[in-house]
Amino acid sequence: MDLVLDLTKVDRETALRAWLAYNDIGEKQLALRIGVSPSAITRIITGERASRGLVSRLVEAGVPEALLPAPGPGPGRPPRK
Repeated sequence: MDLVLDLTKVDRETALRAWLAYNDIGEKQLALRIGVSPSAITRIITGERASRGLVSRLVEAGVPEALLPAPGPGPGRPPRK
């Protein structure tokens, strides 16, 4: 029997963690695959950090873009309000 994951019923972080677990990909393994530290992967998963470069490297590594946080505005300080 095939397992079907409906990741639309959970938040993005939970969906990403479920996808990684389903595909038997650990954070350390993913970090090695794209050349970053495991803590950088954790920050991406939690949405704390999401640069365009890291998001695109994760997509190239096979992680669905829909499960990743939207990249930030880019380098530098955010504009003042």
